[in-house]
Amino acid sequence: MTAPHRVVAVPDVPAAVLGWRTWRVGRRAQHRHTLFSPLTGTPWPAGRPMVATCASPRHTPPGDSCPCGLYAVADTGTLGWSPSDHEVLGVVALWGDVVEGEHGWRASQAYPRFLVTGPGVSAEQRAVVARRYGVPVHTGELTPRALARRLDRPTADALRLVGDPADAADLLAEVTRRREPPPVPRRRGWRAWLTS
Repeated sequence: MTAPHRVVAVPDVPAAVLGWRTWRVGRRAQHRHTLFSPLTGTPWPAGRPMVATCASPRHTPPGDSCPCGLYAVADTGTLGWSPSDHEVLGVVALWGDVVEGEHGWRASQAYPRFLVTGPGVSAEQRAVVARRYGVPVHTGELTPRALARRLDRPTADALRLVGDPADAADLLAEVTRRREPPPVPRRRGWRAWLTS
């Protein structure tokens, strides 16, 4: 199911990095249409970027010697999951300060670009999440975790598991875009990077 897209402050510049990550949607009535980080339970805001925070006053996220920042991975086989039947798999745009690691990136700002839920998330929930976040939200017969295992080596057959062929084409476009040349290992502010 695709919702009308809103303009969100995701910069359309070379400094934006696309990667895979997971979320979960809330179960309680007041949070049924909110994306949460799977391990920390932090809610992601709708319509504005998620901004990383850190308890250390010595640096701003992502720190070079600190695990702070907003995470995304290059391959779906390395994703972290929380036990939930409300899991969400997606492509996220990362920008600002971006640090490249062994399996992906940590960034100072991020926003979802494309989401896939499993059969545990209702059509009503998907529709409202799509409207709130202004991004396509699709569903498939597999759980997001099972889909991620199949997408570790994306093929047209694996992508069809998302739903109809149009859904598969959308996801394939995001995967292809993510497989462009890797970013510079460390970027300090995307505006500064453009002027250098």
